Amino acid sequence: MKPIAEIIAENLVALRKKCNLTQNDLAEKLKYSDNTISRWEHAEITPSVETLEKISEIYDVPLESLFKENISQTLDKQEKTRRVSQICTALLIVMAVWSFAITIFVYAQTVYGKNLWTLFIWAIPVSCMILMLFYNHRIYRFVLSTILLWTLILAIFLEFYQYRFWLVFFTGIPVQIVFVILTFIKPRTKTHHNQQ
Repeated sequence: MKPIAEIIAENLVALRKKCNLTQNDLAEKLKYSDNTISRWEHAEITPSVETLEKISEIYDVPLESLFKENISQTLDKQEKTRRVSQICTALLIVMAVWSFAITIFVYAQTVYGKNLWTLFIWAIPVSCMILMLFYNHRIYRFVLSTILLWTLILAIFLEFYQYRFWLVFFTGIPVQIVFVILTFIKPRTKTHHNQQ
C-alpha cells in the first residue's frame, strides 16, 4: 500500500485537474502560495486536516475520500451514475409530456370529435425546455434551443393560422443569431501558465 502522503498528493492532483483548476487558482481559493500547492501535489509536505477539509469543500467531495486510492476512478463512476440518473429522469418527464398530449388528443377526438393534432407540435418545445434543464453541454443546449425556438414559433403560427400570421417566423431570426453567438463565440479567458 502507498504511503498516505502519496495517496493524498495523487488525489489533490486528480481533483484539481478534474475541476479544471490551476495550482494558482487553488492557491487563491485557499490563501496559500502556488509553491505550497505544488509541494502538496509532489508529496513533499501534507496539508493539515483543516486545509484538507477546505479542499474537500472546494471539490465537493467527502473528506475521507482524499485518503483513499484512485479517487478519480471513484468520482468517474459516481459521475456516470449521476448522469444516467439525470438522463432517466429527463426521459421520464418527456414521456409524461407526450403521454399527456396523446391522452388529450385521444379524448378530444373520441368525445368531442375535435382533431387537436397541434398538441404534438406544442409538446416539442415543452420537451426541449425539460431536456435543457438536464443537459449543460453547449452544443446540446444550442440544438435544443434551436428546436425549441422554431417549434414554438410554428406552434404559435398554427394557433393563429386563420390570421395568416406567417411574419412571426421572422422574429426567430435575430433570436437564432443570438443563440449562435452565445454558443460559438467564446469569451476570452485569462490563461494560466502553471498547469502542471
